[in-house]
Amino acid sequence: MKLKKQKILIVDDMEDILIILKNYITKLGYKVEIVNDGYRALEIIKKINFDLMLLDLAMPKMNGIEVLKKTKVINKNIKVIIISAYKDAEKVVEAFRNGAIDCIFKPFDLKILKNILSDKLKN
Repeated sequence: MKLKKQKILIVDDMEDILIILKNYITKLGYKVEIVNDGYRALEIIKKINFDLMLLDLAMPKMNGIEVLKKTKVINKNIKVIIISAYKDAEKVVEAFRNGAIDCIFKPFDLKILKNILSDKLKN
């Protein structure tokens, strides 16, 4: 019996981060989609049932907290891990209050990310 590949959406306004994460996480065996803004993220979440979303906090147009709140209305079961370049405790606490399950700060160690994904996506 073949196991279904778990689906991860990565939302970040930095193109280089999206490419690095997509390549790395795909090699780990996950199915990965990337988008560079919150509005596009919400549109794709309406169409595809993701298991997990890696979500940048600081983005133009719509910040990560807004995306998180709207995402949880669309799909309350999606697991959301915040990624941020800024160690803003207030924003991180707000993210947790709105349903985020973890947070990782840039620049991050890909091995740590691998362990977090493995832990959070256990069946």
